[in-house]
Amino acid sequence: SLFHFNDHNNIMIMNQLLHTPVHRISLRAKASGGIRWSSYVGDVRCTDNYLRKRYNDNNNDITHNHNFKNNDFHNNNNGLLGHNNNISKRSTPPSRWCTQTRSLSTTINTSQRSAPHERLLVLGSGVAGCATALTAARHGIPVTVLHAGSDKEDCNSYWAQGGVIYRNYRLRMEQNQQAADSSNSQLVDTPLSLVNDIRIASGYTSPLQRTDPLEECTYSSNLFQNQNNNKQSSKMGKICPTSGVNWNEDAAWKLACEGPSRIRELLLGSKDDGIGESHGCVVPFDRTTLPTSGEDDDNDALKGIKDGSEDDVLSLCLEASHSAPRIIHHADCSGKVITMSITKAAFDHPLIEFVGDAVVTDLIMDENGDGTAATATEGNNNDAMVIGAKVLNKRTNQLDDFYAVHGVVLASGGLAGIYQHSTNPLGFNALGSSVGLALRLEDRLSSSSSGRNNRSNGIVSDLEYVQFHPTALYLPNEARFLLTEALRGEGAILRDAEGRAFAKDYHPNGELAPRDIVARAVFCESQKTAAAGSEHNAYLDITHRDSTWLKDRFPSVHGHLQSRDTPMDFTKDRIPVTPAAHYTCGGVTTDLNGCVIGDYNGSYRNLYAAGEAARTGLHGGNRLASTSLLEGLVFGASVGEMVAGVVAATTGQQDEVALEGREKVMETMHHARHAIEQRLVMGQQQSSASSSRPSSDDRSSQEAVAILAQLKSLMWDNVGVVRTPSNLALAVSELSAIRDEADRLWKDENNGGNAGWEVAALRDAAHAGLAVADAALANRVSGGAHFVALEEEEENKRGSDAAAAREQDSDDEDDAFVAARA
Repeated sequence: SLFHFNDHNNIMIMNQLLHTPVHRISLRAKASGGIRWSSYVGDVRCTDNYLRKRYNDNNNDITHNHNFKNNDFHNNNNGLLGHNNNISKRSTPPSRWCTQTRSLSTTINTSQRSAPHERLLVLGSGVAGCATALTAARHGIPVTVLHAGSDKEDCNSYWAQGGVIYRNYRLRMEQNQQAADSSNSQLVDTPLSLVNDIRIASGYTSPLQRTDPLEECTYSSNLFQNQNNNKQSSKMGKICPTSGVNWNEDAAWKLACEGPSRIRELLLGSKDDGIGESHGCVVPFDRTTLPTSGEDDDNDALKGIKDGSEDDVLSLCLEASHSAPRIIHHADCSGKVITMSITKAAFDHPLIEFVGDAVVTDLIMDENGDGTAATATEGNNNDAMVIGAKVLNKRTNQLDDFYAVHGVVLASGGLAGIYQHSTNPLGFNALGSSVGLALRLEDRLSSSSSGRNNRSNGIVSDLEYVQFHPTALYLPNEARFLLTEALRGEGAILRDAEGRAFAKDYHPNGELAPRDIVARAVFCESQKTAAAGSEHNAYLDITHRDSTWLKDRFPSVHGHLQSRDTPMDFTKDRIPVTPAAHYTCGGVTTDLNGCVIGDYNGSYRNLYAAGEAARTGLHGGNRLASTSLLEGLVFGASVGEMVAGVVAATTGQQDEVALEGREKVMETMHHARHAIEQRLVMGQQQSSASSSRPSSDDRSSQEAVAILAQLKSLMWDNVGVVRTPSNLALAVSELSAIRDEADRLWKDENNGGNAGWEVAALRDAAHAGLAVADAALANRVSGGAHFVALEEEEENKRGSDAAAAREQDSDDEDDAFVAARA
């Protein structure tokens, strides 16, 4: 594995290696005049200009190399996806992908070129999952994307209405009101302004740690503010002394500093300075015409001469709690067009495979971390390593092991679907599958070692912060339909049954206040008449805007209301609304690279999470509107780069902490390969690693569906918009019983060989629901989306405790004064 590149022949050897199907080889050379290729194609650090030039001249992008794309390894008996080819991307898989084991040695093991486990396994086909897959594949990593629905677009991202945060490069304000010279102006919409908006929405009331005007960049470890001794970003950030909300300012800065470039990289075309054409993803966002900008404009793409001409630019809209119009959108179905574009781009990539009707039931781990033993080392989850997932085929009821050398990414969304009233689609979506998988992994680690305590490693965080969207369509006996935040951004007013606008009774910003406040306002107004059985008391009114414009701007809302048996017209009528569970602000705990971590910042090796499934600390206690899609893009791409060993330079310097982290990823990958190959050998010796199972039992499936409906009602009634300690205690008790029953159903039916996907869905929902109720009961401080109405006795006790604390503080001050005098 040691090469010296001192002559032309050795350079040609390197390039021959680059153009073989071995697209992941680790080459090492002495630091003087050589290449240290410690990661993958795309992460080449040259110390010699001649070598750098020869590398650039000779090395084509291997993922688009003709010979590479046309290697056919689908004729072997194992098939592309391992033992089970019943759930493949296409009915006849094309010749499109080869994989090869990666070793520190340059020796090519041709017998393993088609190994299906040489891949990254992504659970979820939404924006976060596809951003991860595209980024990893761009750097040569084969990816398998699993999705529970039959359609790859069946994900929560598809239903996002409002849009995605970009940046308003044109918006300016005068620093000096009397100065007409534009050189004295500055951008209003900066990373700093977005970070502050995220902070305000999160429920974190303390000031920002950083107030300097940081510009767009790769937010690397040298910029972190919340660091531990190892300079890794803190998973919790800072705790607000008022609201108790844990908010990670570093996560917000990462989103603000990297967001615009990720948008241009993944979603925009060359017309907007993007590179989306390179991978076939250019989203048709709405556009508008504005006067041509001046030469002093900070955005190079908008520079021109103010000669009366107009620019065709992206249309930017305002949403609640944003200080500037910065949301790019496509009417009111932005999630739909973004999802369709990015999933198509991923589907068309030669290294990405989609597998539908695939429900992940459990993660597969190697407890010792190197494949040498099947027992965990006491007290340290760094020894545990995730090497794949158990996957249930919904159509055949087949249960298979999907191994993945490059790890597993949890990107299957949140858990708002476990509530009776939710804006999330029906089906397997949003039932907490990522949280459930993580919790069961932690439980297995706890039970396998006396040194571990259940839940002590903190694999999930902040689950009590479930965001309720303020405006879901309220019609009895009908599913809750989301009425986008953009309606209020465009001037919609919340009114009671008598027509009185009530939002400013609860916050000075009225309809544009943070979501948690507006949701409680709508909830409280609805409760005023609900007890008496009177008319509904919360409506959304936008009838003062032009009818034609409204129908063009919000075609999905208009179409849904018109499609009812009794059509409604939001351009003429007030629309009844109610809060509904919408988004999970907490989730599986990760660092800023997407690595799943525990309380002490130790990682669960080879396990990642991104998007709504993850808890980076970005949202704190409440999410700012239109951050979800951007979060999926930014953190999903970060996971893809982490797995691919890509380290971006910041201000001309390499991120040494990131380099060390990627070296650990490489080491873990080698251990994972060894562990997987051992299991595959053992499986062959035992005749088959795939379990043949009968069709699912209708009785157990029906029972699971009934219990799930009971669970959703329990969550809404007791762990909803407004919570009380007694209701939360009741919920914990009943959800514990439901969790035990779900585990029993899965175990009994699985042993019998016919547990269906409905039982798997109930099992995820039960584990996730209990974790939410547990977290809510443990946190008596209201903050963000977690609002606790304390009973009178507890309120009095809390007041007494506060008075005692104040008295103790006074006594301590007196003692200190006496000591000082002495």
